[in-house]
Amino acid sequence: MERRARLLGPMYKQFYQTPFVPVRGEGVWVTDENGKRYLDAYNNVPHVGHCHPRVVEAASRQLATFNSNTRYPSELIVDYAERLAETMPDPLKVCMFVCSGTEANELAWRIAMANSGGSGALITRSAFHGNSTIIGALDSSTIPTERQQAWVATVPAPEHRGIGDRTPKLTASEYAEQYRRAIVGLAERGHRPAAYFACPVFASDGLYSPPAGYLNEAIAEVRKSGALIIADEVQSALGRTGTHFWGFQHAGITPDIVTMAKPMGNGLPLAVVITRPELVEGFLKTERYFNTFGGNQVVAAAGIAVLDVLREEGLQQNALQVGAYLRGRLARLMDRDERIGDVRGTGLFVGVEVVRDRASQVPAPEIARVLIEGLLQRGVLVGITGAGRNLLKIRPPMIFSQDHADQLVEALESVL
Repeated sequence: MERRARLLGPMYKQFYQTPFVPVRGEGVWVTDENGKRYLDAYNNVPHVGHCHPRVVEAASRQLATFNSNTRYPSELIVDYAERLAETMPDPLKVCMFVCSGTEANELAWRIAMANSGGSGALITRSAFHGNSTIIGALDSSTIPTERQQAWVATVPAPEHRGIGDRTPKLTASEYAEQYRRAIVGLAERGHRPAAYFACPVFASDGLYSPPAGYLNEAIAEVRKSGALIIADEVQSALGRTGTHFWGFQHAGITPDIVTMAKPMGNGLPLAVVITRPELVEGFLKTERYFNTFGGNQVVAAAGIAVLDVLREEGLQQNALQVGAYLRGRLARLMDRDERIGDVRGTGLFVGVEVVRDRASQVPAPEIARVLIEGLLQRGVLVGITGAGRNLLKIRPPMIFSQDHADQLVEALESVL
């Protein structure tokens, strides 16, 4: 760890206070340098499981055959694009390949600016969409409102009223009014919105799923302003919600542009922007874009294998069933411990809100931190998210089973 700090610098921080060095993965299990096994209930990058044999074989076979830059035509990238397009509603049918979520969102932003003529961005108040100069400016999870760029405006996530009451804090009309005000604020600073970036499950904000139709008025305000809607699927893609293949379908949003990254290549750098043909044509009238490694033959082979495994192993249905079972077990644990303020989420994307007590509902990030450290000691990996940094983030590989859910809940109860 000393060498890591010296050679890689302070940017490369650990998830945990206790040093954890994973060296091997298989399915939902990660093994550290000392041979201890951990149940991975956090990582959505190995979407169909660590080192899934189908994905390993597909990528290895292609790497041993041919891999180069994407100026050369390839059947694999076309086959993969066709498979992705089949999962999308019309007219979202054109795929542009990049290597990371940051690149995908930056390309989406450029497409939105070129087609809308706007220069402003709407985001939720604890959003995270990437790390570049432009997309990093949309990191409202760490940049306070007073330090945000003039071209950025924030709106609240659709939070619910509180423990035991999933009704949104604001009515749909009141929520839409927040968007109207943000759009007016941008105009007062000399910017018309080009895009609204939406994580369909509001993961960084606190993992909220508003009622069906709740977002309609707000989305109408965005469209009225001339902005395009960008669905950031980096965390919600490929059946994770259980109910739908894409998070925007679960949220009832019809986007203009969809971005995706982390789970697509099961650990390989594969990211995609999918949009309408006319938006790509509009973009290319004034811009150009090329990505040397975006959608290369090896990652395309891995991406196809991921889609095959999802379908053949019924993993979207597994997410629906195991996610419901896990939330049920966590809800029963909540009944016995007042420090669990809420259990929410959909499919295999679950949040456990940690509070000082149920009466005060005061967020308890310090307790949440103790819990993830205690879970690590007991061989379970989870993360933390939410505006108050008090939401345990459970987002395991899609092969997570009821037995794994039992192990997770029993470990959490032990730590509590």
